[in-house]
Amino acid sequence: MSKLTPTQETILKAAATRPGGDIEPLPATINAGLRPRVILGLLSRGLIDERDGGHRISEAGFAAIGMTPPPAAKTPRQGTKQARLIGMLQRSKGASIEEICAETGWQKHTVRGVFSNTLRKRLGLTITSHKDEGQPRRYRIKS
Repeated sequence: MSKLTPTQETILKAAATRPGGDIEPLPATINAGLRPRVILGLLSRGLIDERDGGHRISEAGFAAIGMTPPPAAKTPRQGTKQARLIGMLQRSKGASIEEICAETGWQKHTVRGVFSNTLRKRLGLTITSHKDEGQPRRYRIKS
């Protein structure tokens, strides 16, 4: 593989430090006019992949900067409260904190802690929320 340009190396090193390996936002030192060319160059060399509407560093990208990709996120055991919670959040309508409390027996602060620590930080899941007029806030796992 040919040598990386300083710009490519900067982008890949920044992406390698982010959860999920997302290349966005690009470092401020990169000219906005060069953005499409740089991304196309990284894509054509297989150093980044298109995933979830964005660009993420690939295994080849990690290898190009001399790093190893982080281990894949663990999948929860079946039948646990965590697995039931994830199932509720994967539904198209998602779930409210009240529904989750009723299903798991947890208190509201515990549910919020599981969102922040376990789901987001440990499992790398992205939790989104929306609130309709007069309805409780609903949470979903972004797919």
